[in-house]
Amino acid sequence: MKRTELDGIILRWKRTTRALKIHEKVYGKYITDLLEKRTDAELALFRDPVEAAAFFCLLDLVEKTFDLPPAIPARPPGEQSLAVWQAT
Repeated sequence: MKRTELDGIILRWKRTTRALKIHEKVYGKYITDLLEKRTDAELALFRDPVEAAAFFCLLDLVEKTFDLPPAIPARPPGEQSLAVWQAT
């Protein structure tokens, strides 16, 4: 799936956000902004844009809700391959 396929959903959700109550609009904008940041590489394994949108919204929710350590440590500056890090 390409990012352009997600754009239709983002536009519909932006229109829906305008119709929300004033105190809910900030949340609608947060969701659409979240989806606009996704790249083609992140969407490559999805076929359905609604599934992709739901997945990334839920992923953000889990990241904000649970205080879990990152699965893979951050790559040190200048390191080209993560394989060196994973071997240790």
